[in-house]
Amino acid sequence: MRAYLDLIRTPGVAPLLAATTLGRLPYGMNILALILLLRSEEFGYAEVGIVTGGSGLALGVAAPVLGRLIDRLGQTRVLASAAVLCLCANAGLAAAVLAGADLLPVVLLALVGGATTPPISPAMRTLWPSLVGRDRLDTAFAFDALQLEVVFIVGPLLAAAIASGTSPEAAFLTGVTMQAGGALAFAAAPASRGWRPMPRTEEGRGGALSVAGMRVLIRALAIGAVALGVLEIGIAAFAEREASRSDAGWLFALWGVGSLAGGLWYGARSWSLPADRRFLIVSAVLVAGLAPLPLAGSMPVFALLVVVAGLGLAPSTAAGYSLIGELAPPGSMTEAYAWQIVAYVGGSAVGAWLAGALVEAVSVEAALASAPLVAAAGLSVAIIGRRSLAPRQPV
Repeated sequence: MRAYLDLIRTPGVAPLLAATTLGRLPYGMNILALILLLRSEEFGYAEVGIVTGGSGLALGVAAPVLGRLIDRLGQTRVLASAAVLCLCANAGLAAAVLAGADLLPVVLLALVGGATTPPISPAMRTLWPSLVGRDRLDTAFAFDALQLEVVFIVGPLLAAAIASGTSPEAAFLTGVTMQAGGALAFAAAPASRGWRPMPRTEEGRGGALSVAGMRVLIRALAIGAVALGVLEIGIAAFAEREASRSDAGWLFALWGVGSLAGGLWYGARSWSLPADRRFLIVSAVLVAGLAPLPLAGSMPVFALLVVVAGLGLAPSTAAGYSLIGELAPPGSMTEAYAWQIVAYVGGSAVGAWLAGALVEAVSVEAALASAPLVAAAGLSVAIIGRRSLAPRQPV
C-alpha cells in the first residue's frame, strides 16, 4: 500500500481525490435511486427503462463534446457550468416525477441531466501526469480504477439505505447534489484551475479519434465492455435461479473485490513493459478469468469464480488509461478519455441486451459463456491493430 499512500500525499492530489470521491459516488447511486423514485410513483418498468436508458445515452453522446470543450476552454468553466445545469435538470426531473408528469417531460429532463453530467473522470485523468509524473502514472491510473470499483460497490448500498430510511426522492436528490458539489470542488482546486490545454497540432485538429491507434483502442474497449454488460445480467440471473434476487448483491460485491485485488497488484508494481503490451496482457487475463464462469454448478463455486473473473478488470481499465495518455494527439487528451466512457457505456448497454436475450431464449450458462467470447473478440481487435497501439509520444 505504500505506493498508494505516497500518491495520496503528493501535493495537490488530496483535494482532487476528495472532490472526485464526492462527485463520482453518485455514479453508483443515481441510477438505482432514480429507478426507486420512478417505481414509487407508479412508472412501469418499460417507462423506467426509457428514462434511465435515455439518460445513459445522452451521457455517452455528450461526453466527447464536453471533453473537447475542456481541451479548448480549460476545466473550470466547463465543469462549473455542467455541474449547475446537471443539478437543475435532475432537480426538475425529481419534481416532475413527484408532480405526476407524463413520460415525455420526464424523459426530456433525463436527457438534459445525462448530457450535462460533469466530466470529472476525464478531467482527473488529464491532470494525473502533471501531478505525479510519468514514473507513478501507472499507480495513479490503478488508483483511479480502484476508486471507481469502490464507487460501484458503495454507491448502490448508500442509495438503498437513504431510500429506505427516508424516501427515494431524498436518495436521488442527495446523489445529484453530491455530483454537482464534487464537480464544483474539483473545478475550484488549484491544480484544475491552473491547468491549461495544450496547443492542438495539425494531427489533433480532427479530435482524439484522428489517430489510428485511438480508433483501434476505442473499438477494442467497446467490444470488451459488452462482456461487462453481459456479466451484470448474468450474475443477477444466476443468483435468482440458484438462490434469490437479493443474493446478486453480494455476488456483485465479490466481483468488485476481485477487481480491487487485481488493481492493487497492478498499481503497486513498477512496470518496464510499454503500455500497449501491458494492455494486451491484462486484457488476456480478463478473458481467462471470465472463461470458467459458465461451468459453475452451485452458488459457492460461482462465488469463487466471480472473484476470479474480477481480477483482470481494474488492471485492464488502468492499462487502457495509460495507453490513451500515450496515443491521444496533443490538445485532445480530455476528449480521448471521454471516448473511453462512450466505449464502456455503449458496450455495457449492448452486453446487457445480449445477456437478457440469451437468458430468455437459451440459458443463463449461454449468457455467461458469451462474456469471455466477446472479451476475446475485443482483445483480438487490439492484437490485430497492435502496431497502431505502440507508444507514439511521452505522457
